[in-house]
Amino acid sequence: MNTTPIAEQTNWVRAWYAAPSRMISANLTGRTLRQIVHLHAGGQRVRLCLSNRYGDAPVILTSLKVSPVMQNPQLSIGTQVNQSLFSVQFAGKPTVTLLPGQDVVSDPVDLRVTPFSDLAITFFVAQGDILTGHTWAQQFSSISGLHDVALSPPIFLYPLITTSWWLVTGVDVLSPTPLKAIVTFGSSTTDGTGSTVNANNRWPDYLARQLHEGDSSRWMSVINAGLAGNQLTSAELPLTGGAAIPPFLFGDAGYKRLAWDVMGQPGATDLILHIGSNDLRVGVSGAQIIDAFLEIVRQVRHSYHRVFGTTILPGGYLPAQAEQRQLVNAWLRSQTGQLFDAVFELAAPLESPEDGAVLRAEYDSGDGMHPNDAGYRRMADAIDTIQFSGSFV
Repeated sequence: MNTTPIAEQTNWVRAWYAAPSRMISANLTGRTLRQIVHLHAGGQRVRLCLSNRYGDAPVILTSLKVSPVMQNPQLSIGTQVNQSLFSVQFAGKPTVTLLPGQDVVSDPVDLRVTPFSDLAITFFVAQGDILTGHTWAQQFSSISGLHDVALSPPIFLYPLITTSWWLVTGVDVLSPTPLKAIVTFGSSTTDGTGSTVNANNRWPDYLARQLHEGDSSRWMSVINAGLAGNQLTSAELPLTGGAAIPPFLFGDAGYKRLAWDVMGQPGATDLILHIGSNDLRVGVSGAQIIDAFLEIVRQVRHSYHRVFGTTILPGGYLPAQAEQRQLVNAWLRSQTGQLFDAVFELAAPLESPEDGAVLRAEYDSGDGMHPNDAGYRRMADAIDTIQFSGSFV
């Protein structure tokens, strides 16, 4: 029986999110997936968001469960021990059919979760091929053999490891007190490429922890809408080094995915835009990027109380592209109190003192483009959290 006061039923806020894109089939039909997500907020109830946005056919899921996670250092990397299992239903049914292009939200589950805890999401893929997910999760999750093992102990039953999230796009929590959220919208540096796997050291993770550890009135959930390889405009990334990476893995252009990755995020009042590096790397001009920012902010202003810009990071540009980055960054810096409520200087702290177009060595993950954990922490440190709306009881 649900005893939650009616006044609290509207306090749903997104605690975790993964921007969806089309996936390469991994032949997951007939397997059980146990996926691990890290929550930026806690509450007394949870609900799951699933998406078959890029699917070509219906996907039927059974044995849907959620459970808190304990890490056991004696077990192998990526193996989780679950304390208990809580059934998830959709419109009162234990099975859900995801039609092509469909997003669904589960019924609330009476499960109390705490901020910065991990949640295991388990389901059996009874029918259909999964073509929607999030490729670069920076998190190990588990896949079983060809069996429904959702109710079985996890040891030895999940022999396969995935570094992607499949079908799962969000977890909402019912907060006991009103809690707002910030959406961080970007590409690979927001997605956390280059950070330590399983450590939750993306810059939105650091930002969420800083907010929680600071003034309680400023605490907000942080919704990570980063998508590696993504662009603000509609151009496609070229294939490099002969690597045939399907461009659909990088998602729809930023201006298009606003509809599902930014608009309608439960509890979200603030938005940080950190995108444009991939546009520069394929030759999109600074003027085009500026026009795209102008249009995006125009679209989101009616939904968000506060909208913030960020300067574009150094690293991975040809000389002409580096010049365009400087042009865009100079314009961004001029837009505090104009287009944006504030612009956070993320580029300068990570620029090499010898060459501003290059990442500082101590912040480089090794590819010259993406920060390491220390670099992501430095980015979060550069954000003036006093600018945020905060959560006021």
